[in-house]
Amino acid sequence: TTNMVIDSCHFTRCDGNVIFLGGFHRGAVITRNEFSWTGDTVIAAWGDTSQKLNANGTRTVSWPVGPDGRDGNQPRGTRVEYNVAHELGIWQKQSSLYFQAVACETVLKANVFFNGPRAALNFNDGFGGGDEISENLLLNAVRESGDHGPWNSWDRVPYITEIRNGPGKPSIIPKPRNIHNNIIIGTYNSQECIDTDDGSAQYNTHDNFFVYANDGLKSDFAGNHNQWDSNVLAYVGYCFAGNPENGYYNKFVNCTCILRNKGGYGSTCNLAKGMQVSDNKIFTKDGDEPVCGTTLKKWLAEGKDKGTTIATWPSDQTVLQWGWEKLEGNH
Repeated sequence: TTNMVIDSCHFTRCDGNVIFLGGFHRGAVITRNEFSWTGDTVIAAWGDTSQKLNANGTRTVSWPVGPDGRDGNQPRGTRVEYNVAHELGIWQKQSSLYFQAVACETVLKANVFFNGPRAALNFNDGFGGGDEISENLLLNAVRESGDHGPWNSWDRVPYITEIRNGPGKPSIIPKPRNIHNNIIIGTYNSQECIDTDDGSAQYNTHDNFFVYANDGLKSDFAGNHNQWDSNVLAYVGYCFAGNPENGYYNKFVNCTCILRNKGGYGSTCNLAKGMQVSDNKIFTKDGDEPVCGTTLKKWLAEGKDKGTTIATWPSDQTVLQWGWEKLEGNH
């Protein structure tokens, strides 16, 4: 389809998926709908690639699942905006408000999701990129599973597209995806509010309000270039994952991180290659934090972790005000 619009409908008690975008679609708009009591994922976008496995086409497979996506047989430019979804995944537990695989340049804006068994938004791979996720309210996800978050992504297979660099300039690196000005509440079994799992890369996550869940920035299995800037993390276990074997060229800067317990901020110790940590506001119950074999206060006094501060827990009202400012801030 081209420029298809689904507007102001109420879909309820559908046993499977409600809306499926398969293969070529451009500019689909799904807006101002309510979805409730669905058996499976509400909206799924799933594209095709070439059958070729090499440049000259001498090696092929029987299905359009090769690495080359330049033929454009995918959902691109889909807009999912101002929808409400709740009570989904009644039969299939790997269900979401929105799922995409081999799709790109999607806009997910101002949707409200609550009460689901797994992620609210799920990106299967790094195909193409250029997606924007903003102004959404996600809560009460991961109610019947674990090792997941209200947002989840994977990135296990490289795909060739021209999304990042333009026509005639193919790349396997996706154009950065932007996640900003969202409120995500990591209740139930949420491991992270933003679970960038299994090599996920090229995410710019900024100016969000994240509440609860155990972890902040996650990057594993060679995940890289996941950049967090100016987020508020309220009552988390860890601000970011600092394993030197993961997280190449990640960034955790200008963030406000309120820790539930001690030991959740790694500062600038044992960082992965190219990872940047600075200018953060850290809050703990007693106003200090063990890092790098010493305390954060002493570490900062030595000139380490430039621009970062440490203080005692703020009031709940103050935290809420910081969150509200993220909604009102520049997008």
